[in-house]
Amino acid sequence: MSTGVLEDRVLYPLENTSRRFYALLAVFVLTTILFLVAWVYQLNVGVWAATGIGDWGISGGVPWGLYIGGFVWWIGLAHGGIAISAAVRVINVDRFAPIARVSEVLTVLALSMAATNIVLSMGRPDRIFNTIIWWPATVHHSPLAWDIAVISLYLVLSLTYLTLSLRAEIAAFRDRLPVHFSPLYVLLTLGYSTSEDEKIEQILWWLAVAILALVPLLSGGVVPWLFSLIAAQPGWFGAAAGAAMLTESLTSALAGVIVITAIFRWAYDWDDVIDERIFRDLAIVLAFLALATIWFTMHDILTGVYAAPTNIGALTTAMLELSFFWLAVIGLVVSVVALFVMIGWPEQFFSIPALVGVSVILSITILNKKVMFVVEGLMFPTAPPLTNLYPTGSYSPTLVEWWLFIGTIFLAGFGFLVASKVIPMVELDPEEVN
Repeated sequence: MSTGVLEDRVLYPLENTSRRFYALLAVFVLTTILFLVAWVYQLNVGVWAATGIGDWGISGGVPWGLYIGGFVWWIGLAHGGIAISAAVRVINVDRFAPIARVSEVLTVLALSMAATNIVLSMGRPDRIFNTIIWWPATVHHSPLAWDIAVISLYLVLSLTYLTLSLRAEIAAFRDRLPVHFSPLYVLLTLGYSTSEDEKIEQILWWLAVAILALVPLLSGGVVPWLFSLIAAQPGWFGAAAGAAMLTESLTSALAGVIVITAIFRWAYDWDDVIDERIFRDLAIVLAFLALATIWFTMHDILTGVYAAPTNIGALTTAMLELSFFWLAVIGLVVSVVALFVMIGWPEQFFSIPALVGVSVILSITILNKKVMFVVEGLMFPTAPPLTNLYPTGSYSPTLVEWWLFIGTIFLAGFGFLVASKVIPMVELDPEEVN
């Protein structure tokens, strides 16, 4: 494809708006309003009354639920999303360049939704400011204080990365970008000159290296480490927890990138911009990541049923009796089988819609595992004499919880819809165009 044609195809969504876009915008605006209504209701009656979350201990409740499980899921999407974009730049794999911008935007939105889930779980929004203001004190006893630090660090890195990668493009195509966003473009290109392009590329490369170094340290290190230290809850402690969480994060992130990229490809007829071979290569990576997720799941089961400590054995036994656990196992197995069939016989079985379907199943499965991971770890007292004093906890998300969490997914979709009208969703090379 010639450079001029690529430019026209990528900038088309910024220059033209269809009725389909307005219809989708109306849906997202409506869901956002419903999200706000549900949130106001929770603020009025209180988080304990509006949700299935309850007091731990003698009350037999679970203090964390769908919100914190959703937080872990969104964090995984964010870490994996920025890792995909950074890997494209560091390894310099040009054929994956069309998915880099989608991954960057996904990271920013996923981090925002992760923070939203923390606010929802804390009940009152002002508590988040107390945690930030008194961070040196709260960090010693609040795992959420560490989560806020991780989110803040990644948000700064990802926004810096995205902004720097956009400066040259916005300057080069300014006359073809929407006029009503001019103040934003002025801000993003403040002080820009073509002489900085080479230096910006070097900065972006080192930022990408730093991001790739931080992903295993944070998604596979700090987050599972924090869970492991919370009263040594059964199901949270384990040497493989970091690697397992990192693998699940990359799996869900890649699945999310595949779904979103496929939607943009379909919505704007970008068959010639985002080649099918990209999806075939992504399917191979996704298959092995999903296979590794199954391996870690088997690891948890085997170490939990064979001569395990009493509390961990009880948790594993209870987990094996849950239908949600077996739904997760079925989702993983079906996805892996389908992916390897598509890889082995691409001419007969591979298709982008089928890959999107498998990616959706994997995303839901990983979310299911994250929620079970959080909830199951809090249902059982840690050790005697607590096992004799405290009953087994119980938890069931309410309609309010479900809608507020699902609302964050719609909010992220709303963000992608807006982003598609503000910035090019596929990176362009201004030097080639000019």
